[in-house]
Amino acid sequence: MIQRFLGALFVVVVLMAGGTTGVSQTVSQSAVLRGSVVDRQTGEGLQGATIRIAATQQGAYTDSRGRFSISRVSGRQIRVLTSFLGYQSGDTTIVLPDSRDTAVVIIALTASGLNTEEIVVSAGRRVQAVQDVPISVATLSNRDLLERGVTQLDEALRYVSGVSVVGDQVNIRGASGFAFGVGSRTMVLLDGFPLMSGDNGDIKFDVLPLADVERVEIVKGAGSALYGTGALGGVVSLFTSAPSEELSVRGRVYGGGYTPLRHAAWQDYRQGSTPVEWGADLRLSQQLGTVGINLSGGIRSDESYRDFDRQLRGFGYGKLRWTPSDEHTVTVSTMLAQSNAENFVYWRDLSNATLPPLDQNLSERLWTSKLTAAIEWSAMLSPSTSLVVRPGLFRTRFENRIDGVTLDSNASTSIAYNTDVQLTTTLADRLILTSGITGRLNVVESDLYGAQAQSIVSVFSQAEWQLPAAVILTVGARLDREETVSLDPQLEFSPKLGISWEVDADVHVRGSVGRGFRAATIAERYANIRYGPFQVRPNADIRPEYSWSAEAGVRYSPTSLGLPLDVDMAVFANELYDLIEPTFDLSDPRVPITFRNITRARILGAELSLRMALASWLGIETGVTAMLPRDLLLDEPLKYRNNVLWYSRGSWTFAVGRLPMELQAEYRFQNRVETIDDRLSVFIPNADQRVPSHVVDARLFARLEPLTGLPVRIGLIGRNLLDYYYAEVVANLSPTRSVLLQVEWL
Repeated sequence: MIQRFLGALFVVVVLMAGGTTGVSQTVSQSAVLRGSVVDRQTGEGLQGATIRIAATQQGAYTDSRGRFSISRVSGRQIRVLTSFLGYQSGDTTIVLPDSRDTAVVIIALTASGLNTEEIVVSAGRRVQAVQDVPISVATLSNRDLLERGVTQLDEALRYVSGVSVVGDQVNIRGASGFAFGVGSRTMVLLDGFPLMSGDNGDIKFDVLPLADVERVEIVKGAGSALYGTGALGGVVSLFTSAPSEELSVRGRVYGGGYTPLRHAAWQDYRQGSTPVEWGADLRLSQQLGTVGINLSGGIRSDESYRDFDRQLRGFGYGKLRWTPSDEHTVTVSTMLAQSNAENFVYWRDLSNATLPPLDQNLSERLWTSKLTAAIEWSAMLSPSTSLVVRPGLFRTRFENRIDGVTLDSNASTSIAYNTDVQLTTTLADRLILTSGITGRLNVVESDLYGAQAQSIVSVFSQAEWQLPAAVILTVGARLDREETVSLDPQLEFSPKLGISWEVDADVHVRGSVGRGFRAATIAERYANIRYGPFQVRPNADIRPEYSWSAEAGVRYSPTSLGLPLDVDMAVFANELYDLIEPTFDLSDPRVPITFRNITRARILGAELSLRMALASWLGIETGVTAMLPRDLLLDEPLKYRNNVLWYSRGSWTFAVGRLPMELQAEYRFQNRVETIDDRLSVFIPNADQRVPSHVVDARLFARLEPLTGLPVRIGLIGRNLLDYYYAEVVANLSPTRSVLLQVEWL
């Protein structure tokens, strides 16, 4: 039945594409719109600005000089919408020339003093203004990543309102807890391609090419209606930069170390030395005719603040974009990352928090490699219809080695094959339909999990209606069929309903409700491994976990106050069913751990975010999330969840002589986790020790170009400046104070 349904839907998609293309041939003669987007005050071109033709699927991003080109523009008058982070959006009506040949326009944007999020893609799988989206979305720009000096994405996500990170688990509004590094409830994508491993279903942060990332979007709330399994709690999407018109070379080197620990017993292993952290990145980009190339790579070394926790990793990324015509683009990309790390699992005890257990084999090393290869073909079938096809694969391997010899009992290789076909069409001036078919095949060869295969085939569709009174209604649904070899297939239906309302130019209201789900990973079903003192046993009978999430919010961006201000408020509820959690089997003398559906939970919460520019040289932002996570079966707080997440940031720009300077400071607070699994203390000394977290970071940057004529910026970066000691992961001391010097070639 499911095969017939997929076949029928594919025929419908093809007919829609063909039918729309046929209609487009009868449209009146079209023109080419070319132009530039510039800063109104300086006249400098703005790279990465978004240009959209209203009521169509047409648009473009500006290049390194702020230039853009859009072909096949039809109609006598067109409405051009322009957006760029930190600038007021533009709304321009252009009258096309009678010749219907080429129209040229210069669009000047005014700096707003705020990094307001104007354009998002992930929430609806297409380019939208953020005020039109019925769900909360946060963004990080390339500048945010560079200025924080982050070396992995998880470091930056810790400074997004409503988001916390526990090890490799991204926790959006309490949806995730602690699950031994498997089964992420947050979907991660790079340019629309999913980057979830085929065996553990987890996020591999070290493979993400941060030097090439233009922006990051974080969708808060269930996203399964569009993205399927793994998007139960939300979606994190990364988008890479377009190739530069001229040769662009950017680089970064940094180095520093961890300061001495205040507890003498914790620093005995250092023997007076200072653990060092260093790294380097290099990025090249250029457009050569119809072909554009991005190449980047880097290396990271971290001697760590703990014993037996050193790591060395390298990575590379390449993207080739071919534009044979204005209507078609083919992009080929690949990534490779490898690491060699010591394997610190948990502390010896609280008095020896920087040391591994006494029975730890110090010759053991964890070797990992990750490889991606993807192709994207995008086509404008008509001014109102676009088609995107994305096939690709993601290969991951990890293995434990002792003295360079792989342990046969602890190695796994997985390949996740993904294919995504998406058609977006404007059926009428006020109706946009996004539909598609996706397929995923996880193939695993592992000593831990055996030889396994898991397939997920999905269809989805979402309609957006522009109703009177500036109301947009969004209705969507997705059907997923998941099957693991030797197990019965399972069907999951994930609907979604949302509404956004532009009350006036200053106030936008939104609301949404949707279902999320996550199929059990191969690791959760078939793991047979010793993890520290624990023996993990397989359980093939796990059911998918699912949730219902709802949100209501309002965004206030007044235009009459005389200073930039952006306030966003939301209340949310998340009902969680059949949560998959690691549990102890105390009836077995070996005390194994198995993954089971054990929890029915509810999370109620509210979130407030504020951004303000007190002056052109002084900006502040803050965000607080308050939650009540409850295990309804046990009638107690839900394990491994916070009640309060609070983040604040201030930035001050000034000059010392001719040198432009910027000082930034950030504060992050998480309250003490109320409940963990108390049985961990039976196996790990002091596993129940936990405190609130108070983390202060600061950065000072200076641009040297006015003095040297070179595009160089130097920065002094301090992390956890108060040297506050806390544990995000059970029995794991979080990073202590470190100071880095960073030099960038911009």
